[in-house]
Order: sequence, then structure tokens, then C-alpha cells
Amino acid sequence: MENITISLFESGKDDISEVRVDGVIDTTTSGELESVIDSLLKRQRYGIIIDLAGVDYISSAGWGIFISRIKEVRSNNGDIKLANMVPNVFEIYELLEFDKVLRAYNSVDDARRDFHASAET
Repeated sequence: MENITISLFESGKDDISEVRVDGVIDTTTSGELESVIDSLLKRQRYGIIIDLAGVDYISSAGWGIFISRIKEVRSNNGDIKLANMVPNVFEIYELLEFDKVLRAYNSVDDARRDFHASAET
């Protein structure tokens, strides 16, 4: 059985929530990630960065979590930004054309800067 570790970081400086995920996101573990994202949305935290540096694999169930929440997030002037994807996860992200729906960044800092740049325009 696969394990997943999820850490949530929130700063008082802005409305951005950083979700660090380590492990595999598949049908057995995706519920935990879904719960964390849903709890953010219930608290009206719509600036979400998903740090995937420790994720080796994302199944369709995992990708579905991001895709199914993006409309609600964006309708509240927020976004879900993905950061630190390892090469094999990034390859699937591009292959499935999720790059047309979700933006990916090389680092959490890059994603955070993009949130701040978007807020200024």
C-alpha cells in the first residue's frame, strides 16, 4: 500500500496556501489530498500552490482532483498552480494536455511570484 504525506503551509503575509505532497497520488491516497484542498476552499482560500517535488506518480484520480476544483477556484479569482514536478510526472502532465488548464512552475517561489504579479495587474 502506498503512503502519502501532505503538509500545509500558510503565511499571514498573503492568501496563498502551499500544499506539499510526498509519495504517490493514486486512488488509495487521493482522498487525503482532496480533503486538504476541500478544506482550503471551505475557508475561502483560493490561492493554492501544490508542491509536487516529492511525488513520483499521479494517477487519473489525482489529476482529477485538480481539474475538478479549478473552476470553483478561478470563479473566486484564485488559481491552483503546480510546482516542482519531477520529469516523469511533468511528462504525463504534458501528454494529457493539462498544461492547457493548469500552469506549472519550476519552484514554489516562481508560482508565488506569479500569484503576486497577477494580483498587481
